[in-house]
Amino acid sequence: MQEHSDRHVPSYQPPRPAETQRIHRFGMTPAWLAIGAIGIILILVFGITRLVQAMHPAHEAAASVPRNPSPGIDGIIAEHAPPHQFEVGDCLADFTSPLETATIVTCSTPHEAQLIGVETLDDVPYPGDPRVTSKAEEACRAIRLDPETALEGSWNYAFSRPSSGTWEAGDRSVACFLALEDGTTTASLLPSSSV
Repeated sequence: MQEHSDRHVPSYQPPRPAETQRIHRFGMTPAWLAIGAIGIILILVFGITRLVQAMHPAHEAAASVPRNPSPGIDGIIAEHAPPHQFEVGDCLADFTSPLETATIVTCSTPHEAQLIGVETLDDVPYPGDPRVTSKAEEACRAIRLDPETALEGSWNYAFSRPSSGTWEAGDRSVACFLALEDGTTTASLLPSSSV
């Protein structure tokens, strides 16, 4: 007598590879973790850069250079002098702007510009950029030049003037320069008594 079982005999199946389960910590994939780490690094670099800039402002005055009281045959008094070191009457070679360095030379040495004066604007509330520019130009044009000096070539007034920020800090000074558009001169533009 054969015994019959209701149990089902499983058929042969090949072994299945073990399933690997990926564990996602905090619900993030490695790519998101890398992006987050890069973001944190960028924020730290930005913060450190801002801190260093606050401790050492970029607009900090450039270091002074020594002035030669007895210039040689080259006529150089000070090379690459910062604007805060210019004095009234200084003749300037390599002049590009009132806010850039230039080489101070004797006025008998070829040069492109001269600091002809420093004027003070009225002590009033800041009138706005156009009015400050207009007042600065007016003050510079009022400076008396040497009538004996022949102004050959095209000359332009250049000047530094207070901004709204420096005005609030009490700055009212305007440095006035006369600069040649092309070429050089070997004469002072100021009367000898004012230099």
